[in-house]
Amino acid sequence: RQQKVRFEGDMYTPKLVRYSGNTKEGFCDQCNPGRWLQLKNSAYWYHKQFFHGISSVSGKPFRSPLATKILDYAEILDSVVGLCHHCKKWIPLMITKKRKINDIINNNGMTILWYRHAHK
Repeated sequence: RQQKVRFEGDMYTPKLVRYSGNTKEGFCDQCNPGRWLQLKNSAYWYHKQFFHGISSVSGKPFRSPLATKILDYAEILDSVVGLCHHCKKWIPLMITKKRKINDIINNNGMTILWYRHAHK
């Protein structure tokens, strides 16, 4: 069934829900082809925040890092860090093989580690 969002532009609140009580699920319309996730056990909350980077509080995407940089971690690995706009600290985003580093930087460093920091 259709559910009203909290405000126009709310990207967090599910527009479609099914079932009720402990089995109530919300539909993630950002996944392709879409995905039903339980609301009661926070599966929907976790998914929207840490896989899509949508704040449950603001209903909007978390801000990207102000900057990203690569730290030489080991002979075949690099560490990617992002500068937080709020705390001004360099936050570890991931450790990756050197040959994949450009894909991460081109994607603005948005990773689950970044979303976990940003939602605090």
